[in-house]
Amino acid sequence: MPLKTLRAVSRTMLIAGGLLIVAACALIVLEIVMRQIFKRSLGGVDELAGFALAVGSAWSFGAVLLDKGHVRIDTLYGQLPRAGRGLLDVVGLAATVLFIGTLVYFAAEVLITSIHFGATSQSSLAIPKSVPQALWLGGLAWFLLVAIVLLVACLAAMLRGDWIKVGRLAGAPELETELSAELADARQRRSDEPEEVAS
Repeated sequence: MPLKTLRAVSRTMLIAGGLLIVAACALIVLEIVMRQIFKRSLGGVDELAGFALAVGSAWSFGAVLLDKGHVRIDTLYGQLPRAGRGLLDVVGLAATVLFIGTLVYFAAEVLITSIHFGATSQSSLAIPKSVPQALWLGGLAWFLLVAIVLLVACLAAMLRGDWIKVGRLAGAPELETELSAELADARQRRSDEPEEVAS
């Protein structure tokens, strides 16, 4: 099933993007220690951290969309009937596809320009800008693919009148579901804590 494959790849990209950002944080800490204690600088750390943030964020977008981890303002949404909510979900996905498609188009233009002129970063590292831009574009393109597949699946379900599936694929999680998940997570964390040894 395409959605299962998309979810698996998106989860891998999410982890890779997170590790990239963690590595950037570690470099920043090392840079601070080097400056404070040894009065030396690694050079270009701020630039590498910026690249890591852009690439890591772009790689996480697909997983966030599939896991419904983005912020929603659903005050009125929850008051609508199932069909009304489903219609808004499809419109929201279509708008996402349009926006990300536009972003991918211009990001590709930026990458092509950087390759054409051989643009490099302005730090002492002189990294070819095409490298982080290509990684960033790859994340955005994957996000676009995920959004398109999700939109097609929702449209197919909508045409069948299966509003429950539309809600399951793209709808906001119901309050009860979110509360149950949070309570289960809290119970799990509590059970993982080591018991205090009585003195």
